[in-house]
Amino acid sequence: MFAARRSSPSTRQLLRTQRRWGSHAAHEPVNEGFGRSLYVTVGAIAGAYTLYRISKSNQESGSPSFISGLISKWTPSQETFEQRNAIHTAIMEKVAEDRHLLGSQGPRENFELMQPDMMNTGSPYNVSPGSQADLSHVVAHYQRKNQEIEAARVERMKDGKASLYD
Repeated sequence: MFAARRSSPSTRQLLRTQRRWGSHAAHEPVNEGFGRSLYVTVGAIAGAYTLYRISKSNQESGSPSFISGLISKWTPSQETFEQRNAIHTAIMEKVAEDRHLLGSQGPRENFELMQPDMMNTGSPYNVSPGSQADLSHVVAHYQRKNQEIEAARVERMKDGKASLYD
């Protein structure tokens, strides 16, 4: 009895399959066409062969083919390529020069002090005696330099050549 139950679903499924596929399409003749792809392929081969024969016959007669004429018509002249290459070379030389100029400049090893107070920016505490040098000559140098810059600015302002902030 258990064997009959186990075999019944497979038999039921077999009958369904037989009903679906076996009833109407057993041995009927079917007309199948070649399809669109065959005609496109044959047409492409025939067209390529025809274009080849036409171009070959024009070359044998001494004149360039139609396709070669189209290619030469739309290809830029050699002068155009030379001009483009000259412009491109000039631009790349300028870029290389700028790159070498800017790449060779390292960071500044010293910096200008704009105010004398910038020299004493360290902590006043925990400084050993005698470690601080007399910087009065350095302060005098920068004061003279700032006075010269101010005098030059005032002189430019008298002539009216520059703005107040130059």
